[in-house]
Amino acid sequence: MASLTFYGGVNEIGGNKILFEDQRTRVFLDFGMSFSLANQYFDEFMQPRKCNGILDLLEFGLLPDLEGIYRCDYLDHCKLPSEEARSVDGVLLSHAHMDHNAYVHYLRNDIPLYCTQASRNIMQALDETGSSGTCELIWLKESFKTYTNKQGAESKLTGEKSKKPRTYYDVNGSFTVGELDVEALPVSHSLEGATAYILDTSAGPVVYTGDFRFHGYKGDETRRFVEKAAEVEPVAMICEGTRVNSTQADSEERVKEVAKERVDKTKGLAVVNFPVRDTDRMQSFFQVAQQTDRALVINLKQAYLLELFRDSGIDTPRIDDDHIRVYIPRKTWGVYGDHRFSEKIQREDYDYWEREFLDNANAVTAKDISENQDQYIFRCDFFELKELIDVKPEAGSSYIRSVCEPFDLEMELDLKKVENWLAHFGLYPYTHIHASGHLNYDEIRDVVQTVQPNALIPVHTQHPEVFRNLHDNVIIPEKGREIGL
Repeated sequence: MASLTFYGGVNEIGGNKILFEDQRTRVFLDFGMSFSLANQYFDEFMQPRKCNGILDLLEFGLLPDLEGIYRCDYLDHCKLPSEEARSVDGVLLSHAHMDHNAYVHYLRNDIPLYCTQASRNIMQALDETGSSGTCELIWLKESFKTYTNKQGAESKLTGEKSKKPRTYYDVNGSFTVGELDVEALPVSHSLEGATAYILDTSAGPVVYTGDFRFHGYKGDETRRFVEKAAEVEPVAMICEGTRVNSTQADSEERVKEVAKERVDKTKGLAVVNFPVRDTDRMQSFFQVAQQTDRALVINLKQAYLLELFRDSGIDTPRIDDDHIRVYIPRKTWGVYGDHRFSEKIQREDYDYWEREFLDNANAVTAKDISENQDQYIFRCDFFELKELIDVKPEAGSSYIRSVCEPFDLEMELDLKKVENWLAHFGLYPYTHIHASGHLNYDEIRDVVQTVQPNALIPVHTQHPEVFRNLHDNVIIPEKGREIGL
């Protein structure tokens, strides 16, 4: 019998970890972090202990208590059995947001991972440029291992020697996992590479939407997916419902229109904030920069990701475009461009992946921006606000906040800090314009009416009960409870 067991995404936004079982095949649909649950016990300064392997997360139900899926180095270190063979045939990743893929970190490296090339690029960027100790999405770095060095002493295994590649397969159309036939269909979301899946199960087709929307620049991809989902007449559709309780209509085009109007009226520096990997939003501000004859200034992490996309043939802005600049912040000693110090000392302030951008023709510093403020749209998020101290926005500058509104106390406190900074630099009040990566109630209703699944299973939502207004057979999952199909 085919079945689904939800270990995350239940009565919460994100955290999807859905185990699908059918005859001799077992696969996970996503393996993400439950931010809402994690934030009840941990925060930026109190993280799960690495020395305790998976045990801190098992304690609070952040990971499912299953055998044969977790990395052997963590299990061995905590004296847990690790000899068993892997118990799942793969993980189908819908996209590379952390609430869908972060806990890949804890999985064995011999469990195959299936995703688009763009998602793999994003995860590589997270591995290479992230400061978190729990990335390891592309490579697993073996921990708690030692070796005998050249002097005959025991040393910790670290760095390149500890890397073990994970097994990835690029999804493009139809493929097979174990004995399960799967079709991957691209959808629009708020970053590149988002995918929905149709599983050809013994009970009939099962549709998994992942996160999707119509109002992005690739909305036609979502429409084609919905048409295909309707054609297969699914026995069940697992549908995300982040905004199922909202009827607000969003539009990426509207974001661009409002942003252009505001930048047009800005006499000094236009400061903007949008999600670091939201390439649709980057495209919007890039087009605004073109239309207003300014340059969009992105940070080093964004530049690194755009280079990966370029090498993979993915159509996003190029960092050598006349309307793109790469911002070089002062770090550590803060001596970049200070000729009192050798080039070697200047470059040592930066990580290896950052150094390739230091000599880029489009590189700019705070001094460059400060001296020519009306020429730039400066992307600056919460963690980069300190750069404003060096840039010193002049009178007539503006701030556009293009991220979601706060939805918990921590985010509300962060926004208050942001507003304090903006007020200090004369950037308050500001313009807020955003478009979600998700469908609203009316759009979800239209999808359900088009696809007409036999059963509708809500996930990735705090309001699963609203789905009862959309379908006669709604199965609201319970965490850890098996649903037969």
